[in-house]
Amino acid sequence: MKTQQLVLIISLFFIGCASNSPKHSSKQMELNPHADVSRDNVDKLYVVDCLLPGQVRALGRAANYITPRRPIKTSAIDCEIRGGEYVAFDRADYATALKIWLPQAKAGDPAAQTNVGEIYEKGMGVEPDYDFAAVWYKKAAKQGYSRAQINLGYLYEKGLGVEQNVATAMNWYRKASGLPDEVAYISSVELSAKNEELASLKEKNLALAAEAEKYKKQLRHAQQKLKNIRQDKNTTKEEISALNKQIEQLQVALKENKKHPKTQVVIKEVVLPATLPLPVPIVAGAKMPPKEVQHLIKKLNEKIKEKESDLRQQGLIIAKLSQESANFRKKISDVQQMQLASAAPNIEILDPPLSITRSSNKPSMRLRSIRTHQEIYGKVTAPAGLKLFTYNRKRVFLRPDNSFRIPVELASTTVDVKLRATDKQDKITELDFVISSPKRSAVAKPIFTSTLKRHLRGLDVGKYYALIIGNNLYKNLPNLKTAVNDARKTADILKNKYGFSTTLLINADRYTILSALHKLREELPENANLLVYYAGHGDLDKVNDRGYWLPVDADADNSANWISNVAITDMLNTMPAKHVMVIADSCYSGTMTRTAVPRIDSTIPAEIQEKWVKLMTKSRSRTVLTSGGVQPVLDEGGGGHSIFANAFLNALSNNDDILQGYALYRQVSNKVSNNSLNTQTPEYAPIKHAGHETGQFFFMPKG
Repeated sequence: MKTQQLVLIISLFFIGCASNSPKHSSKQMELNPHADVSRDNVDKLYVVDCLLPGQVRALGRAANYITPRRPIKTSAIDCEIRGGEYVAFDRADYATALKIWLPQAKAGDPAAQTNVGEIYEKGMGVEPDYDFAAVWYKKAAKQGYSRAQINLGYLYEKGLGVEQNVATAMNWYRKASGLPDEVAYISSVELSAKNEELASLKEKNLALAAEAEKYKKQLRHAQQKLKNIRQDKNTTKEEISALNKQIEQLQVALKENKKHPKTQVVIKEVVLPATLPLPVPIVAGAKMPPKEVQHLIKKLNEKIKEKESDLRQQGLIIAKLSQESANFRKKISDVQQMQLASAAPNIEILDPPLSITRSSNKPSMRLRSIRTHQEIYGKVTAPAGLKLFTYNRKRVFLRPDNSFRIPVELASTTVDVKLRATDKQDKITELDFVISSPKRSAVAKPIFTSTLKRHLRGLDVGKYYALIIGNNLYKNLPNLKTAVNDARKTADILKNKYGFSTTLLINADRYTILSALHKLREELPENANLLVYYAGHGDLDKVNDRGYWLPVDADADNSANWISNVAITDMLNTMPAKHVMVIADSCYSGTMTRTAVPRIDSTIPAEIQEKWVKLMTKSRSRTVLTSGGVQPVLDEGGGGHSIFANAFLNALSNNDDILQGYALYRQVSNKVSNNSLNTQTPEYAPIKHAGHETGQFFFMPKG
């Protein structure tokens, strides 16, 4: 019997990054997925690395054995219920995470190897180690584990821990997608391409990378020493506390003994740790003359003074190591800034998409119909500042958001395009590709959307679900104007036009949001697909690349009630949903690039298109579409929506075909860029470390 695939969309409209001032809140729904989880311990809904106990198994009739302990990612409350061992979400670090996953990774498990790679890539309390991340990703990627292949492709694309090689990155992305060799991998292409000074530039970057690695090792060493000395300091404090308690008990025993001066003092209890060396042994139940007890108290007081001296010394060492760590962090930051400044410019083609095959390293843009002109839309990023950008040797001026639109005249069926970006340090990036048009005698091919409809018609893509969150009324932050209206309109379109089963949270606090996400994580079937829509205040820490959602009970200067994007990503990673898409009218940190997102080209034969569609519906995806701004901007065109929300809602309202996530991004990006006077550029990419493989999210109107 066919298992029904469930498509769940948690629509997240992220409306604002940071602010401060008060008002009230109103909750629309209350979710409590666990009786053991209250508002006071809602952190137990966060995902942790959990080491489950071994299970007792029968070995024939005569013997039993215990299986090895098993690592999983699950909520803290679930780990407790199942008798597992874990470190709390906000206390977990590099060492505790490796302790959970490393044994199984060494045993050859590709999922564990990928988790170890992600631990090294994240850093988790120390600087990321991309070299080790690449080593573990390669082990899992060679076993065909698509998540590792995607992560490894990203490292090659960005030159992290491996030599930068976009062709290698694309090949790993292709392997992860499962597309056959003869099929072009359709993608936006982001290249810091052929540089005239490439050899010297690489040499300089290698030297900087080596310098950064030296400081990272010194930082890790200092952090380990700091961790050890802090543990020693805590132990010293506990020992001083125990010594004071023991003295207090001995003094009480001496007082009681004064009533009978000739009898000996009885030592009722010993509270000192066994590891603490003492001048005189103390045994519970032992009898001692009063003078010996007084002598013992004197010795214990001397021990306290010795420990207090140790405590002062440990404090000085901690201060010194903390300063050393801060110095190493600054050195690492300075080197990274130098690396950034030495990086060549990036040229990215957003639309139309380019395709690359293994048989040809030159990208191509294949058009479906005969036309006289084709506009090319893309972006240029130059960390050192852009000096000059040209198209076929003609100067092109970028828009304020660093995007460009170039009308290309199609005088023949193949037109060569050469883009060249020169930064202020005279580093040069070139991107060459070909625009191919059908011959004038050729029969026009059917547009892709109708073909896609046909291919999807026979597939069980399941039902659609949406969790939609809209926050306007804040207790300690300024109120917002459009969030609730945007959320309600989104819920209405998704329900009535696309057949979504929607859950709407209005003015939700931290407990309600985490409970709703946890409930979905617990209840979704394996083939479910999810889209999250959040509208509310947020905050983005650019130094650490950390984004946060701010529920209605959040404070501006206290992050206790903030919800980090890292925590949300961990929840999305452990959800059984097949496809997850986040929509955010604000910041969402921790993404890859669009190069990792495969798209289909209508010029590909129908049987290959059908295979592509099946692969995309079968594979897991975790993607996010953001507005590119840090706060919602009211659309002057009316309707009470933000510019981004208005573009998003119009794209869904006017659509009558099967709509891919990337196609939605292209429509929204064009409109937002124009309506915001190029001050906002929406972004679309897979979410890092959320379990993305290669799938696509599809919007399908009813019927």
